[in-house]
Amino acid sequence: MNTFLSSSQEAVREQYSKFAAQEIQPIAVDLEKGKTSLKEFLQRLGQTGFLGLTIPKEYGGTGGTFLDQILFIEAVGEHEAGVAFALSAHIQVVELLKRYGSDTQKSRYLPLLARGEAIGSLCLNEEKAGSDFSSVETVVKPGIDGYTLSGQKIWVVNGKIASLLIVSAKDTETGKLTLWLLDSSNQSGLKMSPGVKKLGLRSASVDQFEFLNTSLTDANLLEGDGKEQIDFALDTAKVVMAAAAVGLVHGATKLAVEHARTREQFGKTIGHFQGIQWKLADISTDHAAARLMTLRAAWAFDESKEEFRNYASMAKLIASKTARFQSGEALQVMGAAGLNEDTPMERFYRDAKMMEICQGTSEMQKVIIADELKV
Repeated sequence: MNTFLSSSQEAVREQYSKFAAQEIQPIAVDLEKGKTSLKEFLQRLGQTGFLGLTIPKEYGGTGGTFLDQILFIEAVGEHEAGVAFALSAHIQVVELLKRYGSDTQKSRYLPLLARGEAIGSLCLNEEKAGSDFSSVETVVKPGIDGYTLSGQKIWVVNGKIASLLIVSAKDTETGKLTLWLLDSSNQSGLKMSPGVKKLGLRSASVDQFEFLNTSLTDANLLEGDGKEQIDFALDTAKVVMAAAAVGLVHGATKLAVEHARTREQFGKTIGHFQGIQWKLADISTDHAAARLMTLRAAWAFDESKEEFRNYASMAKLIASKTARFQSGEALQVMGAAGLNEDTPMERFYRDAKMMEICQGTSEMQKVIIADELKV
């Protein structure tokens, strides 16, 4: 594998970086505070082609690679990781449909997802089913005219802004996990309520759903093994969040370096002090390592699917750990200047801790990596 990007990929990365700097950075605080509509912003991303990066051209996308997608997320994460968190849920729906959807499901929904006319959300988590999805209590029951879906889901990313849900449920007859497509914009028997206020990643909505004998048919079912589908969706989101973490560290590094160059103490800029230099060197090195691992995982998605699960967990583990620790070190370099509310550094620090938990905890990644080692 070539671990370095080609000239065309570097050009694409530069394009994404410019877009994010121009379109996301100026409104990052307003997105976090809800003063700028996340839904409208995601719809604009759809109109400009950024929601269809991996969707085939015949379904209205640009037909790019998952690596292209990850480069875009990295650019987003540099300015507002909450948007990347929202995109992770949308991308999960896109990739599940691409891999497990029927031709009819793909033709109907992928163009809507590409254009931003539908925002996707994956409904997995429950009170008793966090990392252990075998404990799902939401059920789907066969009936005379189809099926009914009953249960509650929490921590639903994009819940209140999504119109296309994929919901996990146990079949009451077989006991197997299944995934179901649900158009929430035209559905009775569905109740949404706001979720909890979060430490970070605040621009992304995280909500709760209650399904009250919601009607389904065979046309709503994603064909295949539910556990395999959930593992794939989570692995996909891990790499998305790893890319967001890499972008966050890049943003934090730039702020810390600029502060070190301009802040004067004891007659010189603090960048002249070895203690500051060493911190910045460690931040830069860990950022580069996390980025290479994330690119490796994205490459595996496209080119080496048998290795994807392992590298997805590795990327999520190292990138989120780097974001949490090194955003703290960058904040230390900034000193009191980084503590003010509404400064990027303060937001980065809060967001970074969330990344070690959301879309799969660091502890679960270690379990998966150890399992891959066959120990």
